[in-house]
Amino acid sequence: MKPVAITLSQEKYMKNYAAWLAEAGFVAERINSVEELERYPLLVLSGGGDMTPGSGAFQGKVDESRLRHPKPERDELELALLASARERKMPVLGICRGMQVLNVACGGTLWPDISDGGFETAAHTGGTKDTDDVHHWVEMAGTDFEVTSHHHQGVRDLGNELEVISSAEDGMVEAFKHNELPWLGVQWHPERTPDGAGRSLMQEWLRTQC
Repeated sequence: MKPVAITLSQEKYMKNYAAWLAEAGFVAERINSVEELERYPLLVLSGGGDMTPGSGAFQGKVDESRLRHPKPERDELELALLASARERKMPVLGICRGMQVLNVACGGTLWPDISDGGFETAAHTGGTKDTDDVHHWVEMAGTDFEVTSHHHQGVRDLGNELEVISSAEDGMVEAFKHNELPWLGVQWHPERTPDGAGRSLMQEWLRTQC
């Protein structure tokens, strides 16, 4: 199996990602520095805590008390990884938080909370705990399928050269691709989604990149 670099907030989250990537023929290896990136053909930015104001993710001033588990150290690492990946034209898959980081790296912004944009938070996360997933439907390429989500932030302004390819029923951006680079972002968690398109489509995409 081929190795793939993955960013994580904590090692305990590796199990689900590793199992999901193994189904696609990859071995997940946690990456902690830009220097390590040259060892890998693919980069996966995983889910995790919120981006921070210092990352440039938001418009105007943000009430930081509304942020959940902010990860400034991940902001710094992942934005640096993406700068390197851009130079190498390296394939990148962003999952949940990872999709949001991709958007910001391309000049886009996020809603500090999707309720600020008029979206129904309960439709995308069941609560504040990491286990409070919700299942909802998305549309992509003319097909509807169910996904597993857990997020309260989301895309506000779409980044440069990004194209929306999937939306939820309430209009929330659920997936996008880069028009020049092999970069793909999905707002849901394919590694926590049951068998079906919401789990397999991203695996198929990864396989086509090697």
